[in-house]
Amino acid sequence: MNYRTIGLVTGLLAASTALAGHHKASEAMKPIASSGQVVVVYEVPCVNPDRGVARLKELIGYEAGKSPIAYTSVATKLDDALIGAVDVHQSLAAMEQAFTWQESDETWLAIQAKALAACGADLDQISMSVHSAQ
Repeated sequence: MNYRTIGLVTGLLAASTALAGHHKASEAMKPIASSGQVVVVYEVPCVNPDRGVARLKELIGYEAGKSPIAYTSVATKLDDALIGAVDVHQSLAAMEQAFTWQESDETWLAIQAKALAACGADLDQISMSVHSAQ
């Protein structure tokens, strides 16, 4: 075996050892939803995305402390003029219960209105897609 081959083999081993660490990251992360759960993705145009996301985080914080229906949510920034959120619900029925609670909670509605105002948007501009995790 010559030095060139030894160098090549050493380089390949070093690279494969370095790249093997990427498996650890995927082991630590969990899927966002399990089979049967419902993922809801919202998008809304926003003239001030940083301010809009801040208001969405306020809304999510309120939900986390006050909603009688358990679900998770995270605010998202899609580009310079579009923000949104991703919610995960235990089931379609749980999602519908959460919507009913939201529509009847005056504080939730007020915070949502502030978030929309921060974006220069209204309710009609919110797009929503519902996904069933498989």
